[in-house]
Amino acid sequence: MNRLLILLGVFMLPGLCASAQPADSLRRIGDVDTGPVTMLRAADGNDMVLEVAGFGITLGQAPHRGSSQKSRSHSRVKGLLFDGIEMGFNLLTGVDYAGYPAETADFLDLRAGNSFHFGITPVGLSVALDRKRRFEFSTGLRYTVDNYRLSDNSITLGREGGMIVPLPLDEKADKSKLRITSLGIPLQFSFDPVRHLRVAVVGYCDFTLGSNAIYKKPKEKSSLSGVNPFRFGFGGSLSYRGFGLYVRYGVTPLFKSGAGPACHPVSFGVCVFM
Repeated sequence: MNRLLILLGVFMLPGLCASAQPADSLRRIGDVDTGPVTMLRAADGNDMVLEVAGFGITLGQAPHRGSSQKSRSHSRVKGLLFDGIEMGFNLLTGVDYAGYPAETADFLDLRAGNSFHFGITPVGLSVALDRKRRFEFSTGLRYTVDNYRLSDNSITLGREGGMIVPLPLDEKADKSKLRITSLGIPLQFSFDPVRHLRVAVVGYCDFTLGSNAIYKKPKEKSSLSGVNPFRFGFGGSLSYRGFGLYVRYGVTPLFKSGAGPACHPVSFGVCVFM
């Protein structure tokens, strides 16, 4: 009898669905009970359950294919690719030239409209904190390029005596700037107050990959030390259907202490979430 019931379950499995049944939703069918093998009927009367050594196999109609896809769609963890694109402008706030001679003051004045910021998260991960995904936490690896275009294109930046200083050029360049590339880890919390509208706050930790003083034409580029190797900041964004505005503020000074003027970077512009 045991072998007959087991074979019956094996042959019926291809067209049937297997699922666990709670004990209080099952009742025994007559006297079909042979030790480790028991035949039970579900409380709704529609399915039968073959219980073998404590494991239940439901014998009934398989659920609709759409229902399994719907359950998968509720997965709370999602991977992100090329998300959180930022394109905007840079400013320097609280610039303090203490320790510099008066004639070199204001050498970090910027052309804000030409000081460009670009950031993107090539890979990331988001976790929904509720079923409707109104609250979400996300992180990843973020690549950032910050250009600081100097107002005075007759100078470039260099390092003398352990300090970042302006160096005069033989003739005015078309443009002179400081470029910093970094790789960071953003920690973002977002909230959707209404459908398609998203409010997000983010804290980020950026690690400097390179910093260069650049002027052209012709293009000349030289490495510039003195930028903080690690920078912490925070920001926020407001977006609708994935398009919106962002702002970032650097809590950590842009330059190491004593290596350059004390200042904090600010960036603002548009953002796109895929």
